[in-house]
Amino acid sequence: MLDRPARDPLGWEGVFRGFDQLFREFERELPAHELRLGARGDHGRGPSAFVLKVEVPGIPEKDVHVELHDGVLTVSAERTTEAPQGYALRRRERSALRFSRSYALGDHVDAEKTTAELKDGVLTVGLGKSSKVQKKSIP
Repeated sequence: MLDRPARDPLGWEGVFRGFDQLFREFERELPAHELRLGARGDHGRGPSAFVLKVEVPGIPEKDVHVELHDGVLTVSAERTTEAPQGYALRRRERSALRFSRSYALGDHVDAEKTTAELKDGVLTVGLGKSSKVQKKSIP
């Protein structure tokens, strides 16, 4: 037991445990068919940023919203399935989708270093770590 290194000296386990808890709460509230249509996501971290990827298939960029306020990141999106004017749908296999997911990040993220990109139906949010939680080397 004395030879084992500390599991998480910077306390990041708690941050990711919070992510996992939010994912579980979100999955309980949404019907399973909506989860398959666009609420799946991955999260990870690099040396200077956290990365969140959320599937938003078939949702135009104008209908995807990312907001960071008071240490809480909220990702929301909406997809409608209306037929073009003059057309009548004979069969509907795609359903409308609306979801919102929030992540409590506290003061671990620098809002000025946050980026978002939507490409090929995947929203990628880069969350720059605040300077007080970044690893520093002191010579």
